[in-house]
Amino acid sequence: MPRGRPAAYPVRAVNDATYGTSDEISLRELYLILKRGAVGIVLTALLAGAAAFIYLTSRPAVYQASATVQVSSPQPAGAGTEAAGLVPQVSLGSQTYTALANGSAVLAAAFGPAAPDAAELRRLAGTLQLKSIDAANQPRGHLTVEHTARAATADLAAGNANAWAAASAAAARATLGATVERSLAAATTELEARRAELDAAQARWTDFARDDARVSLRSQIEQLALQQAATRSRLAELNAKIAASSAQQGLLAAGIGAREGRTTVVLADQLRALTDAGVLPAAESEALLAGLGQLPPGLTVGGQDLLTLVDRARLEGVTSSLTAQVAERAALEDAAEEAEATAAALRDRLAELESRAAEPQAALALARQAYDRVAAAIPLLTLQQRMIANAAQVVVVAAPPLEPINGGRLTITAATVLVAALLATLVVFLRAAVAAPTAAPRPGRPTSTIDEGSGKVTRHDEELLTTAGRGR
Repeated sequence: MPRGRPAAYPVRAVNDATYGTSDEISLRELYLILKRGAVGIVLTALLAGAAAFIYLTSRPAVYQASATVQVSSPQPAGAGTEAAGLVPQVSLGSQTYTALANGSAVLAAAFGPAAPDAAELRRLAGTLQLKSIDAANQPRGHLTVEHTARAATADLAAGNANAWAAASAAAARATLGATVERSLAAATTELEARRAELDAAQARWTDFARDDARVSLRSQIEQLALQQAATRSRLAELNAKIAASSAQQGLLAAGIGAREGRTTVVLADQLRALTDAGVLPAAESEALLAGLGQLPPGLTVGGQDLLTLVDRARLEGVTSSLTAQVAERAALEDAAEEAEATAAALRDRLAELESRAAEPQAALALARQAYDRVAAAIPLLTLQQRMIANAAQVVVVAAPPLEPINGGRLTITAATVLVAALLATLVVFLRAAVAAPTAAPRPGRPTSTIDEGSGKVTRHDEELLTTAGRGR
């Protein structure tokens, strides 16, 4: 064997399923399959395109127009007061509005002249469509809905959309208005009942007010209180005077008793004693002493000394004042007791009247409060009823469209041709895949050779190996 050339050894053919015929398809085979079915693919695509073009050309034009309706919640601004319970939260949801707009009454109101029978009305209903616009960002109680209509002409599509939108808005206003009218009727009935209760409570209070002398009784009690205060002040003053007079009376009586049976020989000494006692002023005492100096000594007045006479006179005066004070005190105490009894009777009478006044007064206050609450809701309901007129309006009027929605015939035809070609190609390959295989002539049994240098196994046909052996 020449050096540098790998030796090839024949190897026995392995008859195993692992070395069977391969399922791989070459690019040449794919090309041949596509070439054999090219005519069918082209014809199928052309026929489909022609059919689509003819169909689109024969179809009548369809125009589409849209009108937009906006529904708001007619809620008065003053509904946050105590009357809020009588003012309903009026609004329409998306599902409610859809059911209302698709109802037979709304469709009949919108297309009554154009659809005299039920079949035509159902046909028109099939050309209508509703869509809520920006529902997530709308305020609560507000709704914006687009009404779309399709027709054979642009003017008819716009007219149908506007008629349907106007009828739907009118139905929405009627629905909202019915709710407010029921609330207003209920509030009016409630107000009449509250008015009757208020009149009855007012009549009971008027009957009591005829005999209500609480103001006069309070005035008399206040006068008696003032009189009692003055009496207590005078009694305190009299008690002080009586105590002083009693002490003075006792002092004078004690002085007279001490001097009883004694005679003062010298009148000058008696005058000085009176002056020292404060009975006689000093000037008069000096004048009397000067006059006594001219009288004979040992002279007396009625067998009594002058000081005793003066004390007796003072004692009589003090006794008289004390008697008057005691009598006045007794009279004032009697008057105070009588005034206290009178005040107690007046307070009892006032308490009785207050007890009698509590029930009709409380009933009148409650009846007036209930009446005022319902009466405050009536203007709000009336305002809400007026707001219903603008609660649902057509905010965007449909205009005749410029082009039909079923245009673009060339685009649709081209898309049809492309889809038909793809489908035909798929059919060609599927048909080739399921076709029965064709038997090819086999030159010999397969065998393999092993490269001595690298150990690589190479498969050959038996005839090629034989030829190679002969060459060696």
